[in-house]
Amino acid sequence: MAPIDNALAALRSLEPGEQINITQVAKKYGCNCTTLSKRWRGVQGSIAQKLKN
Repeated sequence: MAPIDNALAALRSLEPGEQINITQVAKKYGCNCTTLSKRWRGVQGSIAQKLKN
């Protein structure tokens, strides 16, 4: 898995009501925090998704 996919999985595994810190997760998994934030919010998809369409 790519680091961003691992970071997204970590965000999904958080309990409801648990504090989300995108910057901290991005640093932990070595990915860009802006890209992670956009992916998390559903604003931006992966290149693989883009090529599928």
